[in-house]
Amino acid sequence: MWLRLGSLLFAVPGIILLTLYGIEMSAVTECSQSGGFYDFINARCADQPQPQSSYYQRHSTLVNLMMLLSVLGTFAMVWGMLLKGMTRPQQPS
Repeated sequence: MWLRLGSLLFAVPGIILLTLYGIEMSAVTECSQSGGFYDFINARCADQPQPQSSYYQRHSTLVNLMMLLSVLGTFAMVWGMLLKGMTRPQQPS
């Protein structure tokens, strides 16, 4: 149980962050291809050049929480491996 739960907690936050970042980068690409400048603060396309900021600067709480969940997932996986212990495959008789 701990291995499965840990695996989910480890992987899902990263997938969520990559998905959200990819959606934002898609909007940036669409805006720049149409000749505009992407306004990261208001999440819209603008006519004037806009200051750039990193994804972490704009969403630091989300990123930190997702990374915390991922670390907790790592510990849950390790705990699950320790509980399971070393097992050998059963040989058919």
